Formats: sequence, C-alpha cells, structure tokens
Amino acid sequence: MPKKMNLLGKIRQKFVIDSLKSTDWSRGSEAPLIVELDTTEACDLACPGCISQDIMATNNRFSNDRLLEMAEEFHEQGVRGVILIGGGEPLAHPAVGDFMQYLGENDIHIGITTNGTFIHRYLDVIARHASWTRVSMDAATAKTFDVLRPSKAGASKFDRIVENMRALAKVKRGKLGFSFLVQTPMDGSGVISNIHEIYDAAVLARDIGCDYFEVKPSYQFRDDVDHALMVHDQQLMQQAREEIERIDDLATGSFSVMKAINLDASLDGRQASQPKSYQSCPVAELRTLVCPSGAYICPYWRGKDDMKIGDMNDASLNDVWHGSQRREVMQYVNPSSVCTFHCLRHETNVELLDLIEAIQRGDEVEVVEEFDRFV
Repeated sequence: MPKKMNLLGKIRQKFVIDSLKSTDWSRGSEAPLIVELDTTEACDLACPGCISQDIMATNNRFSNDRLLEMAEEFHEQGVRGVILIGGGEPLAHPAVGDFMQYLGENDIHIGITTNGTFIHRYLDVIARHASWTRVSMDAATAKTFDVLRPSKAGASKFDRIVENMRALAKVKRGKLGFSFLVQTPMDGSGVISNIHEIYDAAVLARDIGCDYFEVKPSYQFRDDVDHALMVHDQQLMQQAREEIERIDDLATGSFSVMKAINLDASLDGRQASQPKSYQSCPVAELRTLVCPSGAYICPYWRGKDDMKIGDMNDASLNDVWHGSQRREVMQYVNPSSVCTFHCLRHETNVELLDLIEAIQRGDEVEVVEEFDRFV
C-alpha cells in the first residue's frame, strides 16, 4: 500500500520537546524552529489555475543582501530547518546558492519545493546540503506537462527538468521526490486530465532515481471556505484509483510510493471534514512563513493582510517574532472558527496541546532522538 505522511512522530523528537518545555506559553516561543521561505514571488512557469498567481504578479523578491542577512538571523535565533517554497520559484533567486551554502555550513537543514528548472545552477550545493528536494511535475510526458506547466518563455522545460533530476539523483545526499498533483479540467488546466499518466509518471520517477513518488489531490478557493478539495468527475476519479492501485507494485526498498492525507477523500468526491475544538495554534509557535510581501502566520494565509505578522524586508526575525503585529494575529487566530479549511497540521496541533498540558502537569513524556527536523 502507498505510504501516508505521518507528522505526529516528529514532535516527539528531543529538540521539539525541549522547545515545548522551555516556552512560556503566556508569551509564546522565542523563535520558530522551522521557517518556510519564499525567496521570490516570481516564477518562470505559467501554470493555469496557480493558487499564487495574484502574488506572483508582483515579481517581488528579497534583495541579495537581505536574503543572506536572514540566513544569519535564522542561525542566531536557533532555527533548525528552512523550507524553500513558493509563492514563486525559490531557486530563481540569484543569491539562493549562497543562502543555501550558509545554512548548510551552519547545520540548518534545508528542504526544497521546486519546479526543477534551475536545479542545474545549484546542483553541487543542493547535493551537499539539501535534506530533501521535491519537484512538482504532474505529468509523465512533455505533451501533458506543457499544458499543465507551460513556460512563460514558450519552449517546453520538461526535458530540462527530467535531466536536472537525473543529475541530482546521481550525486545527492538527501531525498529526491517527484510530486504529482491530480488534475482534471475542473482545475482550470484546459481540456485535459493528467490522470492517465499517474502510473507512467511513477515509472519515470523510479527511472530518474527518485526516492519517492507522491500523489496529491488538488484544492480550490471558494467563497465559503479556503483550501477546499477540488470535486472532480467520478468517472475520472475511478480511473485515478485504478492508476494509483497499479503503482503499488513499483515500490521497492529504495523507492517509495506516497499518498497525501486527503487523497482518498478527493477520489471519493467528498470534502474532508475537520472540525477543530481548540482555540490556539501551537504549530504557529514552531514554524512560520516568510515572503517578500510579508511574513505570515502560515502558508494557508499567504498574502492575507489580516494574517500578516510583519515584514522582513526591513525588520529582523527577532523583531517580527516579538512584535505587536504578530502578537495581535496570534491572539486573533482561533482555529475552531477562523481556520475552516482542512489543515495539514490539525492532528499535530491536537497532539501538541496534549503534550503541553502533560509537561505543565509535570508528567513524563515520550522522547525520541532526532530523525527529521521538518516538524
């Protein structure tokens, strides 16, 4: 069976438990353990239906000097991991190579979510320092890729990305993943579906030398709720089920097949229900999102002014983290009423709240040694 992501074991790691124990929860944490970072809000692709297209219209990016200053601040504040994400295409930033080099040399783990077009520019530093690199592909052929992930310059980048992944697979120390977002015409992707290529894409991922292939559902933004599962034609979803069942046989000791948490709900054509009974978000004390347009409480609220906790173009991480703007947002956010979408960190929040109560009572809590910093 395909593996599902399990986030709960990560928060039992010693460095997380130590952070929970040292935090005064009336004030909040001293700094995030994980920073998700948009180095730039520009991208070289023009994917139809991109959820960040409004943000990317600005083409904002951190200055080279500011990006490198932030690397130093992350180190000084005890950040344990940085995920390069977007927003835009994170590897499009001209100083990102030096940024990753500094993080790697200072024991800050690096995760990269990328469209893969610029991997060749930073192959050596990614190979040495990235804990994982996940490439968003969504296709097995150039024909389908060029509809779902067209280049702004016009020429197809499918072959270049596959070549980049093959080159990284040969020299990497961390994991390399192939991400496949299930899409149909409902996703604004034109008149095609990529479902018929799920199996072939998994074969391609294994052939490239990837460590895993991940199938993910697509989401939409509706008036009544943000980040809602896309509802697809059920005949297409049955076809998707059959394709996904076939890829089970591709898994080996060195190649995993991953299934996103909400994939089954998407295939069934139902919205995954996720009522929240808690009134605070401890995950937001452990991780945050930093973008050129502002710092936000988390990626679900990227670009939302009422969830903006500061601006790191001209303020330090320490100043933003302990500033009045973040304090007001943290007081405002009540997950039971504000976060009506399906949150990937919901179960983590429930577990964290139980752990915090246990620690405050003086109970012994289970601790495991570090195995994955990206909590």
